Amino acid sequence: MKRTIFSSTLAFLFLLCHSISFAALNQMTGNWKNTDPNTRGITTLVIDGNANNLSMRAWGKCHPQDCDWGEVDAYAYAPNVSAPVNPTAQAVSAVFSTAFSQTLLIVKPAGNNIIRAEVFTRFTDRSNRSDYREVYTFKRQFRPMPMRPMPGPMPMPGPMLREDCVSFNPASTTVRNINGNWTIADGNHLLFSFGDKRDEALNALKVIKYYRMDSSCFVGRPDPSFSYLLVNGNAPQGSMPGEDYVSFNPNTIEVKNIGGRWKIVDGNHWIFDFGDKESEARTAFTIIRKYGFTRSCFVGRPNPSFNYLRK
Repeated sequence: MKRTIFSSTLAFLFLLCHSISFAALNQMTGNWKNTDPNTRGITTLVIDGNANNLSMRAWGKCHPQDCDWGEVDAYAYAPNVSAPVNPTAQAVSAVFSTAFSQTLLIVKPAGNNIIRAEVFTRFTDRSNRSDYREVYTFKRQFRPMPMRPMPGPMPMPGPMLREDCVSFNPASTTVRNINGNWTIADGNHLLFSFGDKRDEALNALKVIKYYRMDSSCFVGRPDPSFSYLLVNGNAPQGSMPGEDYVSFNPNTIEVKNIGGRWKIVDGNHWIFDFGDKESEARTAFTIIRKYGFTRSCFVGRPNPSFNYLRK
């Protein structure tokens, strides 16, 4: 019988069995840095929002830069069923999933501008590795307020684009067969899955190494409607020999509803289809404009197993 992984019951029992002093949600929201600069685990946490809309983002130790685990929903816990959550929250939990593991974080206040995170990692790839627990201490990172320019009023900031990206090292990525599934992986981090299409996995790996792509980004996880790869925070540039692509002009693209489906189009050319997800279509539109993508590229058409964009 398949076991349920990190159910809400586990989080509830854990909180029930550990007494915590009076706290508040704002003692756990914010930007947090691991107090151990040499940690090999989680380096940074960002907890944002309120009891009705709370999120957590984590970064793990990687080389040459920390790996972004992405942003997931988080949940705050009051001391009892009648207590208001925001002023009395005693803990926050979140679950991060990969193709081979699930990691439960339970965060609690541990002093003035200090939090402690208990981390439970469970492997789901039948690798026979032991599930394990870790504990990290984090210190709040304060961001100084910018000085108001003089003279004249302070301009109002525009909307912020929040990108969901996972970093990896293109030099150490390889193609591996895991239980009959051809996969591109960076160490134990599984990046892309190709099923039984070994040749397409090898061709996609050539693309990653040719452009030196080091971040895989998504719109709309856990079931993304749009994905793209970056190189040091920028769009891949150049032209790989034999590349299969469709060109478009980022300055003339539009978001349109065609037959009840939201699409990004360039004139009469339909480029990307988002179904009923209007907000994801508009986010993808902003991303394309930001990076100046001009090519939508494929490995394995007519049913591509790997897609990427470049200038």
